[in-house]
Amino acid sequence: MATFTSPYSSASVKEFKRITREQGCGLIILDAQSDIQREAFNMDNLVAKRVDAILVNAVDSKGSRACLRKAARRGVAVVCFNSTVDRPEELGVRAYSGPEYYEQGVSAARVAIQHNPAGKVVMITGDPGYSAANDREKGFTDTLAKAAPNMKMLNIQTANWMRESAQRVMSDFITRYGREIDIIYSQDDNMTAGAVNALKAAGYQRDNRPFVISIGAMADGLPLVADGWIDSTIMQSPKEEALLAMQVALKLLRADRPEPFKNYFMSTSPVNRANVAEVIAMHLWD
Repeated sequence: MATFTSPYSSASVKEFKRITREQGCGLIILDAQSDIQREAFNMDNLVAKRVDAILVNAVDSKGSRACLRKAARRGVAVVCFNSTVDRPEELGVRAYSGPEYYEQGVSAARVAIQHNPAGKVVMITGDPGYSAANDREKGFTDTLAKAAPNMKMLNIQTANWMRESAQRVMSDFITRYGREIDIIYSQDDNMTAGAVNALKAAGYQRDNRPFVISIGAMADGLPLVADGWIDSTIMQSPKEEALLAMQVALKLLRADRPEPFKNYFMSTSPVNRANVAEVIAMHLWD
């Protein structure tokens, strides 16, 4: 894992433990603490233990490439899940499983354009270099450039997937831009919860705040959708993702012959007040 600190990571780890118990597989889980050197050490450790497959939630799309190549060349089935690296097929990585992050950014942009095709936007991103953060940003900005050239991006700042950091970033945005801000795009619900806290602290109410777009449909985000503080988020189930990653790894290990690199994308559908009760009832984060 790139990190254990996010709610999404915690929910994924819990599901990996459940699935491997059911499948009768051995499981080793290591935390890179968002550090590519620690990630490389963890990968070497697993190769030395002669594991059959390594599921890698890569720390950095460029910096993680070397350790993935090294493990793949030692004959381990390497699968990127949740985050990937640049040109993984060149390294011997067997597959990627998880969300199609660029399309999530595209979907978020379409919601923003529908709300206000001439609006002014601030963006809060995850860890720089992390593929989810990169692609959620690029999908959004590419779509605005093509479909809504009158929209203006006021500022883009990282909050490293952390709620407290996002609250500070959003407070700074409010201080700098105030009522100029029409739309807030935050790349996951944990950060968006921090942004909402900043809005509340600044005196905004539900009926006079900027339009808020998020991603994740997370345990702390869904109540904010139901309560009217987040206008739109995108469902991304940690249970579905862990299950898909395990299915891909087991499929590759059981195959008679190696398959070419392949992406296995999971479904990520929009969530708003119209369907949030249904999503809450799915208990994705239990």
